[in-house]
Amino acid sequence: DVESILNKETMYDIIFACDVFVYIGCLNSIFASAKNSLATDGTFAFSTECLEESQAEEKGFILHRSARFAHKRSYIESLATKHGFRIVAIKTCPIRKNEGKDVKGILAVFS
Repeated sequence: DVESILNKETMYDIIFACDVFVYIGCLNSIFASAKNSLATDGTFAFSTECLEESQAEEKGFILHRSARFAHKRSYIESLATKHGFRIVAIKTCPIRKNEGKDVKGILAVFS
């Protein structure tokens, strides 16, 4: 599990989670663990599926019928702020295809 790996006493220069957070709803504890495990000048980069801001989901994420979570960009940005990350880049773009159609996602790089 992601948190048990990050909760060791090792400090990492980069933490990269591509196509991982789509299987995790609440990312609060993951962000906390990543911040505590990241070297001073380290980079935290990841992707997740994008939940449109207009959807009335208070938690900031939702589980789709596909059994994959999607997260609002505002949710990701608020967690970055809460855990003391600096947003280096954040982009909404297609991250994969499903049944031949683009799936909108978020690519983020924090330090």
